[in-house]
Formats: sequence, C-alpha cells, structure tokens
Amino acid sequence: MAIRRELLLIIALILVIATLIKLIEFFQVNVVEADASKFVLEDLGSTYPGADTSIMTIVPKVNANGARYFEVKARVTENPDSPCPERSHIFYNYPAQNFIPQPAEVITSSCTVCSEGLCTIAFPEEAIIASHTFPGTSAIQSYLANNEGVVPTVAEILETESWLVKWNSNSASSYFTVNIHRNGTILGMNEVQKY
Repeated sequence: MAIRRELLLIIALILVIATLIKLIEFFQVNVVEADASKFVLEDLGSTYPGADTSIMTIVPKVNANGARYFEVKARVTENPDSPCPERSHIFYNYPAQNFIPQPAEVITSSCTVCSEGLCTIAFPEEAIIASHTFPGTSAIQSYLANNEGVVPTVAEILETESWLVKWNSNSASSYFTVNIHRNGTILGMNEVQKY
C-alpha cells in the first residue's frame, strides 16, 4: 500500500510538472507573438504612413535549426476612403530568418479588379472598385463625378455571399447602395433620398 501511494504521488507530481511546463511555454509563445505583432505594426506604420493597416494572420513556425519564428501576413490599404483603394498583403518573418519572405501580393491597383479570368470579389476594396467600374454602374460613376467628398462604406452580407457598398456625400440629397455578389455580378443598385 505504501508503494502504491508513493507511485500515485509520483504520477501526480509528474502531471503537475508537465502542466507547469506547458503553461510556461504558452506564456513564452504569447510574449514572442506580441513582439512579432508590435514589430510588424511599427514597420507598417513607418513604411506606409497614412495607410489603413492590420495584421491578418500570425503563424508559428520552426526553421531548419529548430528555432521558433512567426510568419506574419499583414494588410495595407492605401486611400481606403477613395473610389480606388489600393490593397496589398505584406509578408514578414519574425524574427528575421535567413531566407526572404514572399513578395507583396497586390490585390487592387490602378482602380481595376477582375481584369482577366474568373472574377471573385473577396475583399472590401475589390467591392468598392467593382461598384463603380463594372457594367451597369453608370449611376455611381455619375454620382462620383457630380458630388464632392463621396465616401464608400462596405458591409459583407454572409447569407447572400455578397457585398453592400454605400456611396454617400454630405453635400448630396441622396446616397447609393450597390449589392455585388462574390462572383462579380451586380445584384442590385438603389438610390435612397435623404430626409
């Protein structure tokens, strides 16, 4: 019986030690991840001043030497309140590794979207551009040309796999909404009078 108690005590101690080790590793990873996040946000702020930036993903990795690092994917949107926002995805390795991270992925530029192949409106910036450049959006083009300070806002509608883009100007008596399916189809456009 004494041996059984000692064995149970040893097993309990091993479990407690294993739990403590896992907790220590958890807090160490979070500190490093927080450092990676801070580094990337500071770099984005200095490299892209005035742009709307955010971190999309932080993925823990292990290099060939067994050292931990993070692959960070960030979003940069320049001119986010314009009819032609420019979105890019920027990639980082933190801490820096002895290999070059993949080049930036350009999502929108030159106010074009879906210029070739299948059209997928995956991001809000693409929806903004599509809402005034796709066939059937001449009313939006006219609204932009005839009003000052027109600003777009975008909402994703998950139920219909679409985007709702609202175009509004404080100096106009109306605003427009454009509903765009993720496949690039204009589902509807409405002019709403302000009261």
